[in-house]
Amino acid sequence: MEQPNLDYFEKLSSNNLNFMQKLIDVVKFEFPSDLKEYHNFIQENQLKNASEAVHKLKNKIGAFGMEKSYVIAQEYEYELREGNKDLQVEFEAVIDQIKRFIDQL
Repeated sequence: MEQPNLDYFEKLSSNNLNFMQKLIDVVKFEFPSDLKEYHNFIQENQLKNASEAVHKLKNKIGAFGMEKSYVIAQEYEYELREGNKDLQVEFEAVIDQIKRFIDQL
């Protein structure tokens, strides 16, 4: 499985450490609420709303340089819109990996 990284943040901030930290702090602030929203929608079987939550999380997956995982999230987002949760386990494994990474930042 691919590993999250900070390459995008470094590039976006032009290696300005203060700005990079602010970007990371935004993601660290938003991620838990986006994740909670996703879990609530899944639990309530509101799959269309869950797909919108996955969309938000998908962008964070991309920001952490996880290209293959981004594709999984994108496919899962489309699946949810169709009422399908086949990629749920795979998607949630990616999210757990990012959560652990963020917790270490």
